[in-house]
Amino acid sequence: MDSEKIAIRSILCIPGDWKDRSELVLAIAEANANEYLFAGGILLNLNTHQGFELHLEEYDENMMQSFRYAGMVNQLSDEYLKQIGSHTMVCYIIGETGSLEGATGIAKAAGALLKAGGFGVKVETTGKAFTGEHWGDLLANIEKGGLYHMFVLDAISDGEDAVFTCGMHNLGIRDAIVKGEAFQEAVDLLSSFCYYQSMEQPEIHSGQTFSVDANAPAFRILEEPNQPYRGDELFENPMGMWKLERL
Repeated sequence: MDSEKIAIRSILCIPGDWKDRSELVLAIAEANANEYLFAGGILLNLNTHQGFELHLEEYDENMMQSFRYAGMVNQLSDEYLKQIGSHTMVCYIIGETGSLEGATGIAKAAGALLKAGGFGVKVETTGKAFTGEHWGDLLANIEKGGLYHMFVLDAISDGEDAVFTCGMHNLGIRDAIVKGEAFQEAVDLLSSFCYYQSMEQPEIHSGQTFSVDANAPAFRILEEPNQPYRGDELFENPMGMWKLERL
């Protein structure tokens, strides 16, 4: 599939303690002078002219628990989760991605909200949460794998024999699944395969093979028509999914 012909939208959630919309508008302008402006429901990057929808919601009693669940992979602390629970407003940034450029743009927009007082970031279209500090560190290394670690979960088990990834659609790349392998070996394989895709952007065709290194087992790359998140508006990958089968 061609990512340029598929509309992919990413959603990022940033809670904070702004008292109202006016305070948020001022905080964004002051913390991001000549870089970002929030007006008319649009968060605009003044340098790239990329615009993102910015929806504001009131206090969400489920926010702390949702950050707890989405933050398991990043081991969010109880102290930090209490801060999430103290929020007064929730910002949702929505924008077209499906490419490394698009994902970079929305990731930086989230960074602008963090500078303005946001507590952290939850990628709704992946199910992964970060402290503000962690997100900032990844932004600083965005060209060295930061995007992959922001937008991709690569260690999801179906509880049976399959391990798969989620979130690659934010980057405009297919997700991947492997079955019948030990969990950690499966995670190592998927993370290597998907990280390779995100960094090198190779042209991959069904029937090709992949291995982690010269001494590792080889796997054939095939189409996977039945994605685990098929039909899920947030998590299904419109680009498709690769299945890795041991040779």
